[in-house]
Amino acid sequence: MSATGPESQVLRLLARPELTEEQKHETRGLIEDNLSSFDWGFLLDQATRHNVLQMLGKHFADLRYYYFPDQRVIVPHWWVLCAAYQANTIRNENLSTEYGQVLGLLNEAGVRYAVRKGAALGEHLYPDPGLRRTSDLDLLIERTDARRVAEILTELGYEQGRIAPDGKSVQALSKQAQGFWRLHVNNAMPFHRIPGRSDIPYYGVDMCFDLFQRGSGSASPVPELLDRSTAVELYGVPSAMLSLPDQLIDTCAHLFKEATNLYYIEHERDLQLSKFLDVALLADRVTRSGGWEQTVARVREYQAVRQVYFALHFTELLFPGGIAPEVLAELRPADCSYLEEYGGGGQEVFRWGTPFLDRLFDRKRRSRAAARSVVPTV
Repeated sequence: MSATGPESQVLRLLARPELTEEQKHETRGLIEDNLSSFDWGFLLDQATRHNVLQMLGKHFADLRYYYFPDQRVIVPHWWVLCAAYQANTIRNENLSTEYGQVLGLLNEAGVRYAVRKGAALGEHLYPDPGLRRTSDLDLLIERTDARRVAEILTELGYEQGRIAPDGKSVQALSKQAQGFWRLHVNNAMPFHRIPGRSDIPYYGVDMCFDLFQRGSGSASPVPELLDRSTAVELYGVPSAMLSLPDQLIDTCAHLFKEATNLYYIEHERDLQLSKFLDVALLADRVTRSGGWEQTVARVREYQAVRQVYFALHFTELLFPGGIAPEVLAELRPADCSYLEEYGGGGQEVFRWGTPFLDRLFDRKRRSRAAARSVVPTV
């Protein structure tokens, strides 16, 4: 299927938490006009790969996109879409209970932290708890607090390491892997707990000490980020998340890292609509709050122009009209050839041979990479 086919167009239209009347009408028209040839298997596969299956399920259920009485056709797989939304709602409710307990104990211990990425975005950026799939609890902390956080997690039954192949225990990483983490990664090695649930293979908590990877040329002043964090309620307890400008920069940097890194390309987690949607929704909030001047200043302070421009450039391509042209122009590097590059992080840099939109929906993208990741996984 092509990047401009009706299936890809429907996916891009529905990969957002709320739809305008125009988007609802356009989606129904695309489905109805192509009903006899519409590849529902492709849509299901791509929605899963792009981590928006549950979002499509909510829209299909609410707007009955699966039923066309004039043609007497019931769309196949519609129940899978709707069930994904319901299952994700239940899953996120369980994660809320678990991670709320973690945050409560951190509060009692007086640990300063800011919740990053999915946990904060899912709770405060999306109007429905079932719309965004969340996994780990990501915490920005100062390195001096890492030992205390580790003690709290250990008391709760968490262990540091990787999930064993059988999914029933947590294994320590090899010395080679531990060495790689110390040299290249801005996180401590993750903590996991196995709950014994089919819908939640593990609970995970990541401690982060900088918004940017080591060796990236960018850095963030963590004490200052924590000083200006926003007090919020997360998972039912008083908590904190990054200020809006820092949250957008963090989300852009995370997207850039995964979109260009061979490790994530191999694991087919490099290009996902869900990540660009996070950026689009945050950018909209920055626009509404009049916060672009402050955001751009911090991007330059952190020396993160490459990462942020990459994310904003492709987000505007996928969700046009959300980022002002003058913002993109102000951040645009003199040399934009890096937008089509991947690799780095201690490995050779390569260039893609196909346009971004074609890669986005290419199920064989992993096999087209010119090299394999050297990141140790055990």
